[in-house]
Amino acid sequence: MSIYNLWRRSQTSGRLKSLIRNNSKSWLLSGERIAAQDGNELQVRLPKNSRAAINSIAILIAGTCLLGTNDSFAAKKSHHRIAKRNASVANPISDELAAENARLKQELERAKLENEQLKSAIDTGAGQAAAGATTDNPNGSGATAEGATAVSPGGVAAVEPQEEEKTFTSEAPKALGEVVVNSRRKEEKLQNVPLPVSVVGSETTKRDNIVTVHEITQKVPNLLFTASNARQTSIAIRGLGKNASDEARDPSVGVQVDNVPIIWPGSVFTNFVDLDHIELLRGPQGTLQGKNANLGLLNIVTKTPTWKPEYYVEGFAGNRDSLQGKVSASGPVIKDLLAYRGSFYIDRRDGFVDNLDGPVTVGKLKETDRLGGRLQFLFTPTEDLSARIILDRATATNTQIADYEIADPSRFANGDLRTLSHATRLARDHFNINGQAYKPLRGDPRKVAFDDIRASRGDQEGVSGQINWEIPRHTLTSISAYRWGLFEPHNDGDQSPYAISEIAGGTVEARQWSQELRLTSKEPGFGFIDYQVGALGLRTDNEVTSQTKYGADAGAFYAGNTAYNRLNATAVGRQLMRDSLDGLLLTSTLNPTVTSLSAFGQADLHVTDKATLTLGLRHTWEDRSNVANKFYTTPHLSLDRTNPRYAGATARNIQDAISIRGDGNSGGVLGTVYGQTERQGFDEHSQNWLMNPSYKFNDDILAYFSVSGGEKAGAALFDSQGEPENAKPEKVLDFELGVKTAWLNRKLFVNLNLYDTNVTDYQARLQVADPSVTSGFRTKTGNVGGIEMQGVELDSTWNAYEGLNLFFNGSFNHAVFTDFKNAPCAAELNNPEPCDYTGKTIPNAPLFTANFGADYRFPLGVYGLDGVAFLNNSYRSRANLNADLSPNGFQKAYHITDGGIGVATHNGKYNLSLIARNIFDTKFITNVGGLSSTGAVTGVQGEARYFGVNFRANF
Repeated sequence: MSIYNLWRRSQTSGRLKSLIRNNSKSWLLSGERIAAQDGNELQVRLPKNSRAAINSIAILIAGTCLLGTNDSFAAKKSHHRIAKRNASVANPISDELAAENARLKQELERAKLENEQLKSAIDTGAGQAAAGATTDNPNGSGATAEGATAVSPGGVAAVEPQEEEKTFTSEAPKALGEVVVNSRRKEEKLQNVPLPVSVVGSETTKRDNIVTVHEITQKVPNLLFTASNARQTSIAIRGLGKNASDEARDPSVGVQVDNVPIIWPGSVFTNFVDLDHIELLRGPQGTLQGKNANLGLLNIVTKTPTWKPEYYVEGFAGNRDSLQGKVSASGPVIKDLLAYRGSFYIDRRDGFVDNLDGPVTVGKLKETDRLGGRLQFLFTPTEDLSARIILDRATATNTQIADYEIADPSRFANGDLRTLSHATRLARDHFNINGQAYKPLRGDPRKVAFDDIRASRGDQEGVSGQINWEIPRHTLTSISAYRWGLFEPHNDGDQSPYAISEIAGGTVEARQWSQELRLTSKEPGFGFIDYQVGALGLRTDNEVTSQTKYGADAGAFYAGNTAYNRLNATAVGRQLMRDSLDGLLLTSTLNPTVTSLSAFGQADLHVTDKATLTLGLRHTWEDRSNVANKFYTTPHLSLDRTNPRYAGATARNIQDAISIRGDGNSGGVLGTVYGQTERQGFDEHSQNWLMNPSYKFNDDILAYFSVSGGEKAGAALFDSQGEPENAKPEKVLDFELGVKTAWLNRKLFVNLNLYDTNVTDYQARLQVADPSVTSGFRTKTGNVGGIEMQGVELDSTWNAYEGLNLFFNGSFNHAVFTDFKNAPCAAELNNPEPCDYTGKTIPNAPLFTANFGADYRFPLGVYGLDGVAFLNNSYRSRANLNADLSPNGFQKAYHITDGGIGVATHNGKYNLSLIARNIFDTKFITNVGGLSSTGAVTGVQGEARYFGVNFRANF
């Protein structure tokens, strides 16, 4: 009920009382009571011999109450009926009362019609809110966008015991309608959320076999994802947010799975199956629920247990020995008391990168090998209390990082010769093969050369419990969760077939505990306010152990040119050069911990039936700390002439060998070695806020504006000497202006959003002065002065005609540094001093992105079968993917095309299709590593083409 309608109701009620009072002399008390739609009872006097007048007055009173009730409130209360009506004929009443009665009857009929339309929409599932404005989804999506305050927490409470049989579509339009309606329901959901939100529905994930975050990026605009392994995983929105390999910093883009915040980005290096839907919410989050996130939230929602048995089986087999299986089952354990749902998957596929030993392929890298499952229970001891328990476990095993060499220029950008590079080091005679200098493989993303192939493994598991308790006018929700993850990398880190770096990478053990409480209104407070308030307690504890083990060829590779020439000239020199690093294990550890407490609240103020103002606020307190250690072990501790191994060595030989290793104070591969530091850190307070007015012109047009602010916590870090060097908090001010529209009798949906996002103190690498370093400058993690992202996003779908559905979403994104005068220069520039990147486009931010495609379903006319087909295309314009804006870091514009064709039964139970990903086998990269004196510019390869036969069945 809006503020305006409350006033209008009071005025109408006053007129009604006056009319009744003026005619009360000729009326007798009948004792009849009329129940208004809002549950109030009004007693009126009726003529004793005029029983027929009760119909008019009943309608009059009910209509008066309806005037003060908005559409959604009326819909929710539509199960109340006007009290019994009599059928006798009334005496004449005053002309004024008759006119008022007629007008109110029209209002009532209009409200009845709207209620029937809403009821029909709810019965077909179209009334479920996309971002959780009101979630009555039996699958319990429970997901809510900022700016659309939930009136139900969804999740468990939304799953009521149901006696209806699970049915499938029985005619061709409806069979495809499962896809169409899902897509339309997504758009209809979106129409009610006054913020930029994109949704991928369950049927789309099934049809297109979407199981990874990378595949999600091909369905929504302005979302980017990079992952070489669990630790090298990052998500960006509008080009910003990549934050791999740094467990001391929170990601700028949040992830939430079944209402549980996921803090460690490596947890999304997995498959997501048995999905209800996926949401991408852009802009600062946190005033409504969960963990705050500066740039947006990827919300993944799985299906919940059901009371009727249902089973799902899917299998895929194809080239590259692909084998993928997904199974889910759901049903009651104890009728109306306990239900379960189990879902499991296996995903295996050979690699697509040839590992060469000379001209011979000795193996394939970049394979997929994943296994996982989820078990859920839904417990409903009473109508007002329900609990959902989720247990999950997943493992992913893949061979080492297999990045390929893009470039290793012989000269710097100013023309100066590079005397030390990856190529010149490997050209030394120590690395000759049959008298020929070794030439690194370069330029082909499908060909690499590594001597030591090892497997990296990632495991994760978790348990969560969500309890919903229905109390008067509210729902109280508790979400308790624990997650654990372990990643153990084994990488050959030297981009060569030699024993230089035998083991490289950081082992991570990540733990998190979270407890969230929410109180959600079920009825508008004061008649016009929907609200949700809550609190979150969060604890994370990450143990990071980074190790590099050097091999027998490491000394010859890392030696400077002068030292190499002197040591390589004699047998004892070559022995010293070998022993300087052979077997040396360099270890550094970190243990960042975070304790976070926050309180949040968000409210929708319904100013009128069409105008709503959403306000949100969050306050967070965090205690962050870290401890570091750096040490080494080696089988050759003594590099001096007293060791019999080095008899005949000169003092210069010994110094050359020590210069390769370093003395632990500075220089060499060791750099500065230090013991365990004191735990250091800080505590801080931060705020998130939201102001979001919106106006619904009619059922087909919604306009909105939002301004919001967010803050990501600082980071407790150390410099290369083991001294504290913390990063400040990162702050965001975001403006969004959009319109959501429906056209052509709601067959075409077009949503447009303009945005202007300003980030200050963005956490990234800086170049700073340091007199203790030879060059006078060094790199550190700190805060960039300013970044601005401006652009437009389009999200649209069109049911062109029966059976054919088209979609298009895209973005124009102009993202630049507005203040970055201390940027690390790209190594190609040969400039140790800071570069001024102010005004330059930020890395990983293509100017244009687009996803478009079609799905088509048509009756074959035989055996109750339909033909099915889909085709999707994902486009990214040219962008620099290197953090330091290397001139060799550009990925040119490219398209990725996926498609499928097959047959399905008319009732939707069975489907057999041929599905292909990256049909044209486009070669592309997702990230670029920078140039150095020991490494070339490298690229992370995108997935190659694979195809196969896919079968799925619903029971």
